Amino acid sequence: MKRDEQLFARRRIEALAGLLALGLLMLAVRAVDLQWLQADTLRAKAEKQRYREYAMMAPRGPILDRKGRTLAESVEVPSIAAMADEVPSDRIRDLAAALGLPVKKVRRKLRRRKGFVWLARQLPPAVADKVMALHIPGVRQEQEWRRYQPLGPQTGHLLGFVGLDGRGLEGIERTWNKALSGEPGLRQVRRDARGHSLPDSRWIRKPVPGKALRLTLDASIQSIAYAALAEGVRRQHAKGGSVVILHPQDGSILAMANWPGYNPNNYRHFHPGQWRNRAITDVFEPGSTMKPFTIAAALNSGRWQPDSRLFCENGSMRVADYTIHDDHKAGWLDITGILVHSSNIGAAKLALDIGAGSLYKTLQEVGFGSKSGTGLSGESPGIVLPPERWGPVETANIAFGQGIAVTPLQLATAFSVLANDGKYVAPVLFADQLGAKKPQQVIRADIARQVVRMLEFATGADGTGKKAVPVGYRVGGKTGTAQKPNGRGGYSRGKYDAVFAGLAPIDDPQLVIVVMVDEPKKSIYGGQVAAPVFRHIAESVLPYLGVSARIEDETAWRTMQIAETSPVETAAGSVTGMSMREVRRFAAGRGLRLHVHGSGWVQKTQPAATDGLEQGDLLEVWLGE
Repeated sequence: MKRDEQLFARRRIEALAGLLALGLLMLAVRAVDLQWLQADTLRAKAEKQRYREYAMMAPRGPILDRKGRTLAESVEVPSIAAMADEVPSDRIRDLAAALGLPVKKVRRKLRRRKGFVWLARQLPPAVADKVMALHIPGVRQEQEWRRYQPLGPQTGHLLGFVGLDGRGLEGIERTWNKALSGEPGLRQVRRDARGHSLPDSRWIRKPVPGKALRLTLDASIQSIAYAALAEGVRRQHAKGGSVVILHPQDGSILAMANWPGYNPNNYRHFHPGQWRNRAITDVFEPGSTMKPFTIAAALNSGRWQPDSRLFCENGSMRVADYTIHDDHKAGWLDITGILVHSSNIGAAKLALDIGAGSLYKTLQEVGFGSKSGTGLSGESPGIVLPPERWGPVETANIAFGQGIAVTPLQLATAFSVLANDGKYVAPVLFADQLGAKKPQQVIRADIARQVVRMLEFATGADGTGKKAVPVGYRVGGKTGTAQKPNGRGGYSRGKYDAVFAGLAPIDDPQLVIVVMVDEPKKSIYGGQVAAPVFRHIAESVLPYLGVSARIEDETAWRTMQIAETSPVETAAGSVTGMSMREVRRFAAGRGLRLHVHGSGWVQKTQPAATDGLEQGDLLEVWLGE
């Protein structure tokens, strides 16, 4: 019995020793597995647990104007992030209060994931400082890049805007997003054994800034255009408007503005419908601004000369089952007279004589019916039906700007052809594209100069565009008043687009300016609504470009303005009874120095008689109600 017990005990010891040896062997195998076979994998896992990586966007390249002035730039701003699993639940309320966010929203963000999470991005520095002063575990401040446009609404439609993720969402920012974006960086955060983040971090890959983009736009001219358009729209209680300014010789877009504007620095406060660049996306019937090209096509046909005369049917003409009317009834007019008096009937007769094909060819060659090639997204090609679909009525209507739709940019491009001696130069918005395309002669130079001379007459004392003439300059241009289509094949009652397109100065055009005002209320006529906006822009931009006013032109301008606006003097050599505005015009027209006392109407003057005053003399007036 004793011997059996000893044998049993020995076997138990042997079994235990065997199990121990097996265990040691398994440990050795496991150690080999961990230390050698899985070493690289486990080391990678350890590093992953010890470090966390997250992407940081690069600063976008700046957008500059033609003189190198900043139109859009990326500025560094603070953002608040957190390691979600490190933020104490009892500090979330304080954190939300400092951020100005609902507690539920902050709690939801922290519960969404365990690692790195953004809580609030692109904050004012004061808010970020307030958050960091709480010293909440896991909460950290990071620096990000926010897009800022110094001119705000003035360039908003053209430049567009950038989202929180650094991607361009509208305008140039969207179209050239890849070039502007640069390459994002990768940042690494180190954590301790318990998973808490340590204060130091390092770049794995530093961000590469985006490339700078230089435009042909001039920031000063853009501001002038925007302000003049805004004032013109407000005065007319209009729905909106657009302005495009080109340098005709090289096609540079100097300004492109829309009203009402929106602030791209705070774009989320505006409706998406307000974001589009209406100068290139929205089309309108150009009305009488189409007549210069009808005349150019007629002259180019060889069938008509500038002194050729047409009978304009005393204001009413039947074409098929459609009657064409003129606002100003006329009998016989030469070609210049058709443009000066804006005769629809005269333009229609020219088009019907030369035929749809000839008119269509001219319109196509100056840029109507196709995109301009600027590369801006959303640009409309306009609407020009093929000539096979033109009957007599369509041909007549298109001759004076109905049944055809254009953008402000297209109209400016077409007028640039006239200003550039008949050469078509595609509009250019990016400085590195200047001169990339060779100008094309699409209208004979002599014909283009003849039409430009007619456009100058159209802004003379007898023309519809006389309110477009700035002091001391000779300009040429054409007014347009177009009834808006109603979308059902007809036209809307009481809804018009008022347009003026012109060039300045007439002898060496440096500017082509197109002004379109949408649904003006006080007046519907381009000469009353859009022409003054043209004048305000030209009288500011031309001196800025170094184009000085000429004394003889200034005298002619003042004479014309007085003839148009000043009342007949109440007695020989007297201004008694004039309003303050009228007496200022009177003095300006005669080059007099003026001192005014009071308000209302002129009661007394010194000297009493004005007929003996010469340029530079003093006229003192007292006004009373």
